[in-house]
Amino acid sequence: MHAVALKLPEFWQEHAAVWFAQAEAQFALRGITQEDTKYFYVVAALNSSTASRVLSLLQDPPEDDKYLALKQLLLETFELSEPERARKLLTLPGLGILNRRS
Repeated sequence: MHAVALKLPEFWQEHAAVWFAQAEAQFALRGITQEDTKYFYVVAALNSSTASRVLSLLQDPPEDDKYLALKQLLLETFELSEPERARKLLTLPGLGILNRRS
C-alpha cells in the first residue's frame, strides 16, 4: 500500500455540507475508502477555531466510524437549521420585513 497525496482545503464553517461533498469527491477520485484515513484527512483540514468546537471527539474518538462521527458532529455544529436559514434570508438587504424595521 502506498500513500495517496491529498490536501483538503480548510474546512468551511459556513458551508459544511458543501465542503463534505467536495471532500468525499476527492476521496472517491483517489480511491480512499478507509474510514480512519478519511477521519485523519478531515482533522488535518480543521483550523484551530473549528477543532476547538469538536475537541471532545478529537480527544476521544470512537473506536469505529470515526469519520462518520466527526462528519455528523461538524454538520450539526455548523449547518444552520431551517428556521435559522429562513431568518438569515429575511435579513438580507432588500428582502423581508425584518429589514424594513428601523
